[in-house]
Amino acid sequence: MLTNLIKVHQAKQSARKERQEKRKREAIVAATALTHSLVDHLNAGVANAYVNQKKLDTETKILQSNAAQFSKQTTQWLKLVEDFNTALKEIGDVDNWARSIETDMRTISSALEYTYKRNDGSLPSH
Repeated sequence: MLTNLIKVHQAKQSARKERQEKRKREAIVAATALTHSLVDHLNAGVANAYVNQKKLDTETKILQSNAAQFSKQTTQWLKLVEDFNTALKEIGDVDNWARSIETDMRTISSALEYTYKRNDGSLPSH
């Protein structure tokens, strides 16, 4: 009878151990699944952030390139405006010079006409 009780006890203990092992394996499988699920969820967010960062980097490079090109073009425009302004000043200088010459020529012409009329159309005497 004691042997029987020991055998029954050992059988119950063995069954408990098997249930405990089964539950342990199930818990490990569930914990692994949960861990994978959490990592996948985090990786999705990280992947999305990485893609957005790559897009931002690309857009930043394009913006820098466009800004450099715009700066170069603006410098060229400023040079053209300065050259045009210089040309206008030179035209103004030539115009003033031409007017000055014209005024001088009119003065000389008037003086010659006056002299000619004073001498009654004859050449001036020495």
